[in-house]
Amino acid sequence: MLKERINDNELFVKLFGHDERIIAYKKRMLSKVYDLFEKRFLGLVQRESICLISVPNRVELLGKHTDYQGGETFLLTGPKNFFAINALSKDETTELINADPKLGTTVMKLRKGKPEVLREGEGSNYTSTVAKRLYNNLLNGGFQPIQNVKSVFVGDIPFGGGTSGSSSKLITDFYIFASVNGLLEDNGFKALVLENGRKAGIKMNQEGVDDFSLALSMYLAHFENGLDFGDLRGDRGVGTFGGSEDHTAILLGQRGKLLLCRYCPTELLERIDMRGDVQVIVAYSAKVAEKTKDAMAKYNRLSQNASSSVTILNEINGKNYNLLRDFYQRRSFGEGAKEAYEQLNKRDKRLAERAYQFFMERDINEKAVGCMKEGDIAGYGKLINESHELSKRYLGNIVQEVDFLQHSANRLGAYGATGFGAGFGGSCYAIVRKSESSDFIQKWEEEYLKKFPQYRKRAQFDKYPASSGCYWEATGG
Repeated sequence: MLKERINDNELFVKLFGHDERIIAYKKRMLSKVYDLFEKRFLGLVQRESICLISVPNRVELLGKHTDYQGGETFLLTGPKNFFAINALSKDETTELINADPKLGTTVMKLRKGKPEVLREGEGSNYTSTVAKRLYNNLLNGGFQPIQNVKSVFVGDIPFGGGTSGSSSKLITDFYIFASVNGLLEDNGFKALVLENGRKAGIKMNQEGVDDFSLALSMYLAHFENGLDFGDLRGDRGVGTFGGSEDHTAILLGQRGKLLLCRYCPTELLERIDMRGDVQVIVAYSAKVAEKTKDAMAKYNRLSQNASSSVTILNEINGKNYNLLRDFYQRRSFGEGAKEAYEQLNKRDKRLAERAYQFFMERDINEKAVGCMKEGDIAGYGKLINESHELSKRYLGNIVQEVDFLQHSANRLGAYGATGFGAGFGGSCYAIVRKSESSDFIQKWEEEYLKKFPQYRKRAQFDKYPASSGCYWEATGG
């Protein structure tokens, strides 16, 4: 069953669409996982528990640093992903092997409190964080804790590329444990996540949205930021003090659709068709947006400045709001941006600029979504160019490599382009005519590597069709 499934063309079309080059590459990825799993683990697992999973990445089309203040983002679920094959272990040890031998194997023993990590592979901190929280949340909720697993996985998402590689890894680790332990079909576990989603403020019964998937996306965002999710206690986490847009796109994405979402709590506002005559091209600069101590401090400063803006605006306006979103609701976003800047600039220019960017990005997002729905791609392109300049000026998080990519994309005839993600490294996307996309990629890459030859063999330039969200199935032996 499993061997047949990994060669089933229908599976890859369902996940990624009809691009033959993407399908051929994805088949090679999954075959590599299958071959290693069969070689290493078939005698060490409960074969009837074998599951196959796919966890994608995401592109933040618009909504730079708005989600954690309750703003909107416009998202594309990407074709880069993690594949994993996993099963319950027959012994008392969890092993996760990366099919890329350079990235190693994580080995641990599950237990109450904190897993005992015996060997660290790349990303083992994500695995141990997921195992610890899931094990303890289940135990404290009166459920049986998760059992040990064996898994082989591989991914093609560039870490530090701004396309949610870290969130995808964390979610992959969760699905590795949850799928084979039967949690994703367990009514008790679903009820636990839904109940605590309600306590976290999630609006249930949103049109066209599965309540459990929505609540699970927000729950997993709390794995990353370390916060409590309702009564499900958090811990230190592994990420930044951000929002949950990555997890929303990764779990709720549908092939051929773009997502318009709002956060704090998560709300899927609309699914919008991706036009068939245009193509999103993503360029990974290979300038890594590292999550070192200094890089984390830069990112978290943007979050902290936004929170400080709320505190001062409450003082000025005699309010008691929690989020920037709550201010100036009877005004347009542009008017709100101007008012926030004028009020905050008397106290702190940095905070004034942070609040101004928040409201203006919401204004751009609203207009750009309208352009996409109406088929005005030229108008959409102008707006994402504005978003790039807004981020560059007021957030200060656009590095020279990403800025060069944005300007060169426009010189080469793109409708528009912008850096995206957390910033301080990462990627840029351009939107182009689909018929011109292959030539555009070649020229864009040539220009970039001529300017930055040190990134040869590391920079990536790819077509990004809107792809499916998380997928899993029980395949058995």
